[in-house]
Amino acid sequence: MKQRSASAPVHKMRAEKTIAVAGIEAVLVRKSVKNLRVTILPPDGTVRVSAPKRTPETFIRAFLAEKADWIRTHAERIREAHQDEPRSFDTGETVRVFGVPYPLLVTEGQKKSRVFSDGGRIVLSLRGESTPEKRKALLDGWLRERLKAEIERDLPPWSARTGLAPSAWTVRDMTSRWGSCNPGTGKITLNLRLVHFPASCLEYVILHELAHLKERGHGPAFKALLDRYMPDWRARKQLLNG
Repeated sequence: MKQRSASAPVHKMRAEKTIAVAGIEAVLVRKSVKNLRVTILPPDGTVRVSAPKRTPETFIRAFLAEKADWIRTHAERIREAHQDEPRSFDTGETVRVFGVPYPLLVTEGQKKSRVFSDGGRIVLSLRGESTPEKRKALLDGWLRERLKAEIERDLPPWSARTGLAPSAWTVRDMTSRWGSCNPGTGKITLNLRLVHFPASCLEYVILHELAHLKERGHGPAFKALLDRYMPDWRARKQLLNG
């Protein structure tokens, strides 16, 4: 398909809620404000909506749906403007974990190199100076463990529900596919980058690859399987692919 450590579990980090409207993923923040406000953040076009604490979510969703075209246009412009900027994985950058953006704090001269969550941010603690490549590798290792924990939680229920179980599964950093399945060996592979998207997207890819254990192609029988077990799979796919 195309494109436990000392740290706190990711689900405890989620101080903000991610919602999806008309194929748009937005981070909902309730605060002491009078009006709804949409902000699109660089470099990746993260959509953030601030709402008064007592505003019904149905009203917020209608507000986002009304502005959907504007949001898509401006988010794409921001992504295009920043697409060539190299990432240094330094303080002030943003790391998305299951759809929620967290600020990155980098500290050097520590006793050991590690990554952990603290106070709604992700801390990259380094023994000494390092290159962006080494920082990325350290952060990817932490993200990989977060994703594996989520897969270990989500995969067994979907296997039980569908009666389809892989012989093995693995996580890889892939550039053109969200997942893959080898019906001959029964093994499925999931993209490390899924850790940046809402957990509902990971569930969709898991079901997609499990379905390939029974149906190799993407024809009517394959789609019928998805419809049976996940009626909203098209919306999840749209959220994942933009």
